[in-house]
Amino acid sequence: MKRMIRKIIVIGIGAVLFAAAWPLYNLGVAFRLWQPLRPAGVSPSARYVSLIEDGTWFDCTVDSQRNVNVCRAWNTSGKLVADGQFRLEGDGRAAIGSELRPSRVLGTDGKAYMIYLFGEHGALSRALVPVPQIGNR
Repeated sequence: MKRMIRKIIVIGIGAVLFAAAWPLYNLGVAFRLWQPLRPAGVSPSARYVSLIEDGTWFDCTVDSQRNVNVCRAWNTSGKLVADGQFRLEGDGRAAIGSELRPSRVLGTDGKAYMIYLFGEHGALSRALVPVPQIGNR
């Protein structure tokens, strides 16, 4: 009888842990404890950013020679939603490494017209806007 009770307890604990796994995984992603599973086609160097209601994978670099930020962004399904060269809105220069912390991308029909950056005023502190293609990427 004791053996049967132990089996029931172990199975019950296992079921609770199994049921809690998905919500705990999502909480870990929301609190930036870990990155979610990377969809196929998303760059290995891309970082996931979530603003609660949606998430985006960003891969942005500084190209100081051309004074641009080269950014690609994917939605949570792995669809490319931004790919191009950007500069800080109003400054006409590339964001430097410490400024280049993307938070959200805005666009239509697969063309990004703005990438917001985290900064001292929150997730929408600054913005990158597209620039015409300069030379070869």
